[in-house]
Amino acid sequence: MTIDEFKEMMCCNEPDFAYNGERYSICWPGGRYYVTASDRPGDTELEFETLDDLLEHWIIQGRRFRDILPDIDLG
Repeated sequence: MTIDEFKEMMCCNEPDFAYNGERYSICWPGGRYYVTASDRPGDTELEFETLDDLLEHWIIQGRRFRDILPDIDLG
C-alpha cells in the first residue's frame, strides 16, 4: 500500500493488520490517532496528531510505520 492509498483509506476506516506474526490496529476518535500492538502492549499510550506523525513516529518491530506500509495488507 502506498502512503497516498493509506491516507485515503484512513478517511473512513480504523484498520487492523498483521505484520511478522503480530497484530496491530489504528483508531482515531476525536481526530487523534491511537494504536495497539500485540507485541508492545504499552503502545496503547501512544497518540499521534496527524497521519504524517503516525507514519513517521510509530515504530513497529524497529521500523517506522512508513517503511513497512508497502509490506502489509490493510485491505
